[in-house]
Amino acid sequence: MELLGDLPERSEVLMSEYHAGVWGCFMKFIYNSFICDVDVFRSDNNVVIRFYDSIKEQSEEQIRDLTIVDSGYGFLCFKRKGESGLVSGFLDNKIFSSDKIINEAVDFLERCCNVSWGHVPYHIDRFSLVDYCEYNGEY
Repeated sequence: MELLGDLPERSEVLMSEYHAGVWGCFMKFIYNSFICDVDVFRSDNNVVIRFYDSIKEQSEEQIRDLTIVDSGYGFLCFKRKGESGLVSGFLDNKIFSSDKIINEAVDFLERCCNVSWGHVPYHIDRFSLVDYCEYNGEY
């Protein structure tokens, strides 16, 4: 994966921070009183954004036995198809519980991808955690 290039002009509400890093770009998604971190990754014509809480992630020094890895709030993927594109993904229903916040997340992704032709077709699955599988260094 490569760093996302220059971002278009940002909305002060949704894209309040932008920091280039080794693995991608890091921003904030803000909707009403909800704020979360966003990683933005790009590979060829595809862009993936990850919604998460950076407070719940361990630093390198903290990764030891019994490390609990937080899954975050979901992912959205933009696939450019010539002069058009498609968006798919899955978002945590506890956070992304309305069509309005999902539409804001898609708009956020479209701005990250420099979409200039209007909205792209999308299908976003809302998920609720029912179980998990993990290896944490202890058991």
